[in-house]
Amino acid sequence: TNRSQSSMLSRCRWRGCAPARGELGRHATHFCITRHAASASDSTPLLLHLYEEMLRIRLFEQRCVELFDRKFVKGTAHSCEGQEATAVGVCGGGLLTERDFVLSHHRGHGHVLAKGADMGRCLAELGGRRDGYCGGMGGSMHLADLSKGVLGANGVVGASLALGCGAGLAAKYEGKGRVAVAFFGDGASNQGLFHEALNMAAVWRLPVVFFCENNQAQDIPLLPQSTSPEQHPQLCE
Repeated sequence: TNRSQSSMLSRCRWRGCAPARGELGRHATHFCITRHAASASDSTPLLLHLYEEMLRIRLFEQRCVELFDRKFVKGTAHSCEGQEATAVGVCGGGLLTERDFVLSHHRGHGHVLAKGADMGRCLAELGGRRDGYCGGMGGSMHLADLSKGVLGANGVVGASLALGCGAGLAAKYEGKGRVAVAFFGDGASNQGLFHEALNMAAVWRLPVVFFCENNQAQDIPLLPQSTSPEQHPQLCE
C-alpha cells in the first residue's frame, strides 16, 4: 500500500536524504521495496542512496542531451551516461568529505553532482547563465564547485592527473587529512603525463587516488594495438 511504501522509504533515509519525488521517486520506491523484501541488511539505506544518486545523474545527463540538441547548451558537452556508478561510488558513498578534492575530466557532470553540487546551478552553467557555477563562462567542460572540493573539469586528456598531484601536495602541506581523487579515462593512460604524475605522487608520497574509468572511449583502441595486455596482471600483483 502507499502507507507501507511511505513507511518503508522513511526508514531508508541515509544521512537525512529524503525520498525523491516524481520519476526518480517511483524508481527509488520500487528499488527500496525490492531490497527490503530480499534482505533486511543495515546496508539498505546506503544502497538506496547510491541508487538514487545514480538515477539522478542519469536523468540529468539525458536531459542535457535533449537541451544540447535544442541549442540550449552553450559550447560542447560530453555525456557521462553509463558511468554514473563510478562517480557515485567514489563521491557519493561517504568515502569523501566536502573538504576532499576531486579533479574531473570532460565527461565530469556525474563527478560534480555526486560530490554534492547543485543540479540547478550546473544546468545554468551549461546554459551560459550568470547564476551558473562559473558565471556561465566555463560551460560543460569546466564545471567546478570549490565549496564542495570540486576543483574543476577540463578538456585536456589526462590533465586531472597533474592537477591531482598539485591538490595532493597542497593537502600534504596543509596536514589536515584531506585527499585528492583524480578521475581519468583509459585513453589518458597512454599520455606521458600519466606516468609522470604517478611517479611524482609515489616519490612525494602524496595523498592522491588516481581513478581510471575504463569506458573504452579513446580514439585509438587501447588493446592490443597500443598496450601489452598480458603485462597487466603482473603489474597489479
